[in-house]
Amino acid sequence: MTKPQDSSKEYIWGKRKNKTRIIIAIVVGVVLIGVVGFFIFAFNPNQNTNSFVNTSQDGAVLIRRAIDGVYVPADQANNYPVAVMIENLVSSRPPSGLAKANLVYEALVEGGITRFMAVYAGNVNVKEIGPVRSARPYYLDWALEYNAMYVHVGGSPEAIANIKTYNVLDLNQFYNSPNFWRDSNRQAPHNLYTSSELLAYGLRDKNPEMPAKYTSWKFKDDAALVDRPTVDKSVVIDFSSFNYKVEYKYDKEKNDYLRYLAGQIHKDKDEAEIRAKNVVVQKVKTRLADAERLAMDTVGQGEAIIFRDGVATVGRWEKSAREKRTIFFDTQGREIQFNAGTTWIEIVPTDRDIVYN
Repeated sequence: MTKPQDSSKEYIWGKRKNKTRIIIAIVVGVVLIGVVGFFIFAFNPNQNTNSFVNTSQDGAVLIRRAIDGVYVPADQANNYPVAVMIENLVSSRPPSGLAKANLVYEALVEGGITRFMAVYAGNVNVKEIGPVRSARPYYLDWALEYNAMYVHVGGSPEAIANIKTYNVLDLNQFYNSPNFWRDSNRQAPHNLYTSSELLAYGLRDKNPEMPAKYTSWKFKDDAALVDRPTVDKSVVIDFSSFNYKVEYKYDKEKNDYLRYLAGQIHKDKDEAEIRAKNVVVQKVKTRLADAERLAMDTVGQGEAIIFRDGVATVGRWEKSAREKRTIFFDTQGREIQFNAGTTWIEIVPTDRDIVYN
């Protein structure tokens, strides 16, 4: 005989299944919120929270990348930074890979020459970066702000000693030649290059603790087109001679700054124009370390001028310790919120006049 069905049990089981589904949905929702919250606080604790999370056209959750504030998928938000020393001697121009850097520091070395430290932490393929050049002590202080892998070929005696003392994650071509190559079409020593692929191999071999731990700046959305200046805006920096005269011209439509060097648009070897969403002029005390080389006081505070949205903001910089991030403030003591994208930091001696409008 067939056993009659118990409809009351089916009803109870159905209710239990529905209740289970509701509980699972709630748990999943809480987990998703927790994951987003984790990335917010773990990757970028100092961000402008009202514009930190965004969504792509297909509905994917995006968050601001720690290095430059650009919206990216969560798994790309905190790529490990690498900081590459790049030459700017006239005979070494044009450079390679500067236009694709997330951050660039420019400072004097010796003889009125400037040198770049390009920081990469974006998910981009850079086939050629260089010419790679030697280390100087004050660049180490900036590289330490990101716990970056510091990429160079040799360096001053003080810089080489400090790399060991400060326990810098170091990729010196002298001991890591497979991560570099020489271009036979250019004259040595201005012909050493690397790439994002070779740097990734170097980073893999160094095996640093992941993710990178550093303080992110605050970021904001661009000023609306109607709020941007209607008159031409520019910034002029005279480091030394005309060959090292830097100018930035504001582009209202793109809301960025086109960089000029020695009176010409500054371009990479592949003809890519070098542009910045933010330009920072940071004044530091500068003196002779010896008969040839400079020393700079990178820790402390001083004057700064921040350019974004076609507007100049006079303020100050503060760096509390060698490994701490340099933070910029306006005259009211409010931390600067940068536009998302590439930032160029121009380090100039305190006696230099900056011309801008």
